[in-house]
Amino acid sequence: MVHLMIEIIIQALMLFASLAVLATASFFAIKYIEDFMEITRLSEVATGFVILAIMTCMPEITVAVFSVQHGTAGISIGTVLGSHLFNIGIVVGLLAAFGSLRKCGTEALVELTDLLFLASIIPLLLVAFKAASPIVGILLITVFALSFYRMSKKRHPPTFDYIKEGHVERKKPIIILATILVAVVFVVLSARTAILSATEIIKLVGISQSEIGAKIFAVGTSLPEFAFGLVALKRGRVHLALGDAVGANLTTITLVLGLVLLFAPSAIEQMMFTEILIFVLIMNIILWRYLTKGGVTQFGGIILITVYIVFQAIF
Repeated sequence: MVHLMIEIIIQALMLFASLAVLATASFFAIKYIEDFMEITRLSEVATGFVILAIMTCMPEITVAVFSVQHGTAGISIGTVLGSHLFNIGIVVGLLAAFGSLRKCGTEALVELTDLLFLASIIPLLLVAFKAASPIVGILLITVFALSFYRMSKKRHPPTFDYIKEGHVERKKPIIILATILVAVVFVVLSARTAILSATEIIKLVGISQSEIGAKIFAVGTSLPEFAFGLVALKRGRVHLALGDAVGANLTTITLVLGLVLLFAPSAIEQMMFTEILIFVLIMNIILWRYLTKGGVTQFGGIILITVYIVFQAIF
């Protein structure tokens, strides 16, 4: 009994330490991303996708590549789709429920959401033509390349007064980008450690089930987006948070899922894939509908959260 309590305390301390590192690293990442935006003139939405989203998705991309090599690619598919639902249902849903997204429908964000909607429709081809998995994979990777190219062209005029004073120019872009990369690495690693510690605590208290564990890890892959969203919101960077959340979904459902379908088409479990994909489409349709109208209302945020809760209850 004493040994069990010690183990729980150790895991709890690791959990709190990981969350502290996660919060600190997220703050520094967002802070330096602001400098990067002012130098490159990238819009907030474009920066959220081109920089944050792709960086935070690197673990999923790596897992997908190695899982294909080891014949376990099916494992990454559930995580990709589960994190997709969490990013829209919880991250975007909470931002909207807080009243922060009522007027956020910029041209770049709407275009990014259009591309996400297109990417989520393409896998429907697998429902009718399972043998077409490699072709669908190529289509998804093509959508990712197109999205990256178009978003990298989005620019905005300088906005901060300290640019005129030369504060940003004295910092080299490569140094700023390297600092962002280091901060994001700490965010991802601390998120992974936090979710592992939480899982161990659940196991130790004896309420673990394989299904619960799978859901926890699906949430864990979205923890960086959640942390970045909160920090960006606090600093008034709503579009940066949305660019990260929506961009992360676009990256996983195009690049990650595309790689799996291209090199391991047999990894798809047709029934499970179809059922989860229905929820993905519902989430994306709701988000797309609101953003094309100019923003996501608080009621819209509640709808997104509700859909995610229903998904968790069913699966």
